[in-house]
Amino acid sequence: MASSSSSGIKGIISKFVKYGLPTLLSVGLCYVLFRDIDLKEMYRFIVSECDFSYVAIAMVLGALSFWIRGMRWRIQLRAMGVTPPASVMTYSIAGTYAVNLVLPRLGELWRCEYVARRERTSFASVLGSMVSERLADTVTVLLMLLATIIWAGSAVDSFVDAYPETVNGIKRIVTSPVVYAAGIVAVAAVWLFLRLNRRRSWVIKLKKQLQELLSGITSIFHMRRAWLWLILTVLLWGTYLTQMILCFEAFAPTSGYMGAHGPLIAIVAFVLGSISMGIPSNGGVGPYQIAIAFGIHCFMADTLTREQSLSFATLVLGAQIFVTIVCGLVSFVAIAIDNRRQSRLAAQETE
Repeated sequence: MASSSSSGIKGIISKFVKYGLPTLLSVGLCYVLFRDIDLKEMYRFIVSECDFSYVAIAMVLGALSFWIRGMRWRIQLRAMGVTPPASVMTYSIAGTYAVNLVLPRLGELWRCEYVARRERTSFASVLGSMVSERLADTVTVLLMLLATIIWAGSAVDSFVDAYPETVNGIKRIVTSPVVYAAGIVAVAAVWLFLRLNRRRSWVIKLKKQLQELLSGITSIFHMRRAWLWLILTVLLWGTYLTQMILCFEAFAPTSGYMGAHGPLIAIVAFVLGSISMGIPSNGGVGPYQIAIAFGIHCFMADTLTREQSLSFATLVLGAQIFVTIVCGLVSFVAIAIDNRRQSRLAAQETE
């Protein structure tokens, strides 16, 4: 009885850490962001300074990005012998982002389970392909960050001057031998534990799952049309960047700044916003706005007020969330219809 109660408490704590904590983080950051903000001024700035035609085009591109990401992932799945229809891939991606709005990070598991179940293949291998896809995105963001640091040296200097403790903290973590030693010890301990228990049934099953996971991760190195995967990657992130540039064009102050100084301000904001998405929160609410507003202030601190910067960031995020909700709802309806059709076909096969 005590063991059952203990496992129940651990389950509740685990779910809270996974799903409740990101929600509290979003709410807390929004409170900190907007507690001293004049919301009427934000509304006035958006209505008076925004050309919504640019935002509408950005939203269309946002919907298109779901299809592009789905087609890119499809190439990796085909390397594993899994050939889902293009529509299924698009539904899975749109559904992923919609689920993440409610339960952060659960969307990634949901899309892997959905594709694996529909295509009757291993969940672990599909999960591995998703992991490699996300790792590729991480590498892309790091490359963009490096290029931006080289290009936007003055903005980086202003960040270092404004947040020296943060920068020094990051340096200490990256250069600390304790961090690397702890990682090596942890890996060695896991390997030794599995080695000593290698004959147990659950270890054999876990080993099989890990092999399938590794097969999915390495699928990125066995793609038949790697050139198309690279083109889709460039197209995907180019679409994301174009959305940000369009939003900067939508506001008169930021549009005027880009007209005089070029698109660097939009690129910096885009890279910072992309990095902020790594922080667990509901659809980026909170961290994303902080990152975008900071990116703007690196260049326009003397031109835009805090309310105006947050107005811009909130509108950009709001447009993205609206597209995600609409496309997600459409995808869930389409998935329900497809599930019924698959059930009918399965019933006919058994007759």
